[in-house]
Amino acid sequence: MTMIGTIGTDLVEQTTSTGKNYLKYSIAINGKTKGVQTTSWFNIAVFSPTQVEFMQKYLGKGAKVYVEADASNTSFEKEDGSKSYSLMLFQNNIEAIKFPKAKEEETQTA
Repeated sequence: MTMIGTIGTDLVEQTTSTGKNYLKYSIAINGKTKGVQTTSWFNIAVFSPTQVEFMQKYLGKGAKVYVEADASNTSFEKEDGSKSYSLMLFQNNIEAIKFPKAKEEETQTA
């Protein structure tokens, strides 16, 4: 799956139960359906240490990016006992199209 969108959340570093660090974030993709502006949100996990380091250094909320990812459906049980489904994307590649303003200023002064 390939997409172009805007990072709409802070990058959150997490650790798996096996001790592997990864980043989690959401991307917003704007489009039009029947002439009406729509925004779709996708949750993305990043396990590549190189990509995690790049994203933490240069990207953040507000960055426009090109992402290549694999999709996986997961299911989980809600508190009320009902089953719910979620689509999770696992990032393979990311390219920055536009850096967030704060990160842009940091790279210009460095």
